[in-house]
Amino acid sequence: FAGCYSADGYTHDAQCVIYHGPDEAYTGREICFNANTDSIGVLDVTDKGSPQKIADKTYSNVAYTHQLWLTEDHQYMVVNDELDEYGAPAGKALPKTYIWDISDLDEPFLLDTYTGNVQSIDHNLYIHNGYIYQANYQSGLRVLDASDIGNGQLTEVAYFDTYPNGNEAHFNGAWSNYPFFESGVIIVSSIEQGLFVLEVSLPEVDDPIASYLPLLINGDSSSE
Repeated sequence: FAGCYSADGYTHDAQCVIYHGPDEAYTGREICFNANTDSIGVLDVTDKGSPQKIADKTYSNVAYTHQLWLTEDHQYMVVNDELDEYGAPAGKALPKTYIWDISDLDEPFLLDTYTGNVQSIDHNLYIHNGYIYQANYQSGLRVLDASDIGNGQLTEVAYFDTYPNGNEAHFNGAWSNYPFFESGVIIVSSIEQGLFVLEVSLPEVDDPIASYLPLLINGDSSSE
C-alpha cells in the first residue's frame, strides 16, 4: 500500500499516465484522470503518500461519469456517462461522448459533445492509433475517427452489433473491448453472447461494418 486519495469520494474508473502532453508544468509526472461519478478529477500522484488535486470539473446534465480515456498526445480526453441516456424522449436515447481539452491540466474544459446515431448506453471506450473504440451495450462496438478531435469532431467509421435483438438504452450487449493487439484484432466482450474476435479495416472502408473472425475463437489464426 503506497497511498490513497479520498477527497473526491467514489472514483469509478481512472487512467493514469506518465504525462507528456502540452502542459510543461507536469511533464514526466504521474497524473491520474478520474471518473468520479459526478465529475472528472485530475490528480498528481507522483508522491504516492501525498496525491495532489490539480483540477475537478463537471458538465451539464451529469448523471454517472463512468469512464474516460486520453488521446495519445495527452491533449484531449473522451468521457462517457453511463446514465445520461435515461429520461430521454422515446427514440432519442442516443449515447454521448464528451470531448475535453486537457492541454492545461489546471483548467480542462468541455470542448464539444459527440452524439451517436443509434440508441444505446455508452460504456467502456479506449483510444488506439487515432481511433476511439466504444463498447456501447445494445449497439455494440462503435469505432470513431478522432483525427479532427481538436475541432470537436468525431466520425463513426465502423461498427459491429453484438446484440442484434434491438437498440435501446438497456444493459445488454457489448460491455468492453480491447483494441491494443499489434495484430489489429479487436476483442469485444458481450454480456449475453460471449467473446467476439473482430478485425476492422481502417481507415478506408467501403462498408463500415467490422468483420467477425470465428476461426480465431477456435484457435486458428487464419481468416478468410
